[in-house]
Amino acid sequence: MTVVEQTVAPERLLAVEQAIDAFAEGGFVIVFDDTSKDHRGALLLAAEHAHVGALRQLLDHTSGMVCVALPHGRAEHLRLPRIVADEEHTGLLSTAFTVPVDLLGPTTTGLSARDRSRTVQALADPQTAPEQLGRPGHVFPVCAVPGGVLERDGHAEAAVDLSRLAGLSGVTAICAVVTPDWEPADYEDLSRLAASRLLPLISVADLVAYRLARKALGR
Repeated sequence: MTVVEQTVAPERLLAVEQAIDAFAEGGFVIVFDDTSKDHRGALLLAAEHAHVGALRQLLDHTSGMVCVALPHGRAEHLRLPRIVADEEHTGLLSTAFTVPVDLLGPTTTGLSARDRSRTVQALADPQTAPEQLGRPGHVFPVCAVPGGVLERDGHAEAAVDLSRLAGLSGVTAICAVVTPDWEPADYEDLSRLAASRLLPLISVADLVAYRLARKALGR
């Protein structure tokens, strides 16, 4: 047993395994921050599985702002510039947003669940060319750092890591979970949502521990 496995509750590592399995099968996963960030929670869905029905379910429990975590280099490949340069960033979380986009062609306004589902899936499709993405649009790509949660403990990094652990592209839809009163969901809210929908609920810290355990085993 590694040092990491000795200091992290086994059930938390098992929860990550269950989240990976669910993600690979097209299910939702809830990921929350640690207590220093008030347990902000996000609902995650692999972009490959973001069909219109799934996206509607995603929007039912979230703020409605659909972000898409991109692995390092994907934004450059799609020629999506950052909205704000790193040295000029004054946001609370230093989230690396790119210009928002819509898939051109089959979409209409870009705002509907069907249109946004097409855009999310296009961001994961290796055949998508930069000129197929209209900008600005209604889907907000976010760049993850190369090292994932081992370099930055953010939702974008957790989303990309989870996707890759599930054998997928890394491109992942992320939406902040809110209450019926449109307040940010706290841990109790997230737990109730997870229980009612039978969804895996893990923390970014759980994913960090899981990756460190795999690293210690040479995986």
